[in-house]
Amino acid sequence: MSEKRSSLVITDMVDFYRQWPNLRPHATGVIDACALTEDQIEVLRWMIKVVDMVGPQDITRDK
Repeated sequence: MSEKRSSLVITDMVDFYRQWPNLRPHATGVIDACALTEDQIEVLRWMIKVVDMVGPQDITRDK
């Protein structure tokens, strides 16, 4: 998705969902590590909550 290359590989939404338990600390770590505004922190917290609510029934892999 981004131009920079990372050792982290996410191939699609299904893969992201499967990896979410390991990815979640990265997302919450941004809140703790960065100098963010309160609005930015609120958006990140809601993004994390939304991803936490996604289940296998919510995603499919297009073939």
